[in-house]
Amino acid sequence: MSCQATKAVWVAFMILAVTVLGQLSQGEAEEQSDWLVSYCTDAAIWASEEAHGVPLEQRTGQPDYKGIAEESCPGMRPAAPALETEATSPAQLAMPDTVPFQQLVQF
Repeated sequence: MSCQATKAVWVAFMILAVTVLGQLSQGEAEEQSDWLVSYCTDAAIWASEEAHGVPLEQRTGQPDYKGIAEESCPGMRPAAPALETEATSPAQLAMPDTVPFQQLVQF
């Protein structure tokens, strides 16, 4: 085989190797993402049941055994306290009583 043919075979082999490694790393990233979604779901269920006073032996999900839920799981924050009066409800804050009900907005 000529030198040029040998180089072409090596280039083809290298391109194939890079493509295969790229596919493997993409698969690993998808697996990691799927695992994190599952972990966050289980940790959220556990925390919710714990907050609702479900006994330990009856809880589902799993505790945050790795300690990563707070920073890795979007939305995993302690629940805010309940709004006490109707005047502080989100709808009331967005549209206070001083605003006429059928007010037209021009842009």
